[in-house]
Amino acid sequence: MKTKIGVIAPHDSLQRIMYVAKEFEDISFVPYPYEQLEEVSAILKQYRNDVDQWFFSGVLNYTYAMDHNLITTEEGAFPPLHGASFFGILLEAQLNSNQVFRHVSIDTITSKEFDKILSYYQLEELTYYTHPFESNKSTNELVEFHTELYDQGRAEVVITSIQDVYLQLREKNIPVYRVTPSYLSIKMIIQFLEERAQSNLYRNSQVAVIGCRIEMEPDNLEELYYSFKTKYQELDVRRQLFEIAEKTNGSVMQMGDGLFFIFTTRGELSIETEGDLFSLIDEIHLQTNLQVKVSIGFGETVLQAEQHVRLGFRHIKDYEKPTLLVVDDDQSITAKQQEDEINYRTTEIGQSWKEKMKDVNLSPGVVSKITAYANHYRREQFTSQDLARWMKSTERNGRRILAEMERVGIVEQSGEAQSGERGRPRKVYQFTGN
Repeated sequence: MKTKIGVIAPHDSLQRIMYVAKEFEDISFVPYPYEQLEEVSAILKQYRNDVDQWFFSGVLNYTYAMDHNLITTEEGAFPPLHGASFFGILLEAQLNSNQVFRHVSIDTITSKEFDKILSYYQLEELTYYTHPFESNKSTNELVEFHTELYDQGRAEVVITSIQDVYLQLREKNIPVYRVTPSYLSIKMIIQFLEERAQSNLYRNSQVAVIGCRIEMEPDNLEELYYSFKTKYQELDVRRQLFEIAEKTNGSVMQMGDGLFFIFTTRGELSIETEGDLFSLIDEIHLQTNLQVKVSIGFGETVLQAEQHVRLGFRHIKDYEKPTLLVVDDDQSITAKQQEDEINYRTTEIGQSWKEKMKDVNLSPGVVSKITAYANHYRREQFTSQDLARWMKSTERNGRRILAEMERVGIVEQSGEAQSGERGRPRKVYQFTGN
């Protein structure tokens, strides 16, 4: 099956990209030309799911799509403007004008990047004025930037990568050239998108298991098992699970009293599936006053996916809001709520802490989870009370974890917090950052 890549570009850039695309016989390219940048929105809304990946001609249309939430970072890319692209167009400008330009106005490239290019080729005598690309800046501001430099005699020629800026400057009779991605840059991004598309295809074919466990109350557990009311409620749960299985092309299996699995693939799950699962949790709680735990596991095999579901159940705590715990194939865990989510890992930590973790009496998952919560709540400093709340444990356990992390140098004491009550103040900690 051929990879299908959609190409979004103005007409002139599209021709260059499609010229390079002819070399890739195993990839199907679908061109989507546009005149005005706003047309990108209509293109992606109508054709977003018709291709595997999106090739954007430059930073402007790519950033426009990202800022308007038309795609995600995993769905597209654009070719960077390397030094070869700039020097190629500068050489063209000099040959056309039969003169050497020493004062240049450019945009969409940072001063730091440009300094590296000039120092590498020993061209420090070239004077340049750059306006780095900013998504919140209009093209009119770039036109004013270049026009002012030219009118003041500080720039002899303008090099831009944005079509609208190029056209407006031409109307003002300002010598302007439009830089486009080089042949190698275009080829590199096509290869990157092809690899990503194949990776996504493999990823979407992974096994996915949705686990749904109804938490029975210990006091009336036996009564619930054998009452007809419970059996009717169970049938209602099965009906809702069958609806979810139908939408995800999966199958439902009951693994025991109150425990159900839906077997499907990763590619069949969607945001709509998450909404259905949250609705399931709410309805069961309203009808029976029972809590429902939902864990989703991914894996290369059915066994691995099922093990990850059970791992998710072990990590589920008594969250105040309905929560889906998603365990990926690398055992990274995402706790999803309807308007929020927390990500952490159970098997890995940062490279800088691996040596320290050899002597600590804690699992890497605990450290990763604390890091994830601290980042999520933007807490550079935290106390044992914070850990108790994040980990759903006692404050005594929080103090033990922090003491152990402090012993090996993962955290350090940064101060004390007065609680306003009698007793010792709480110690405040922060990550060492080593």
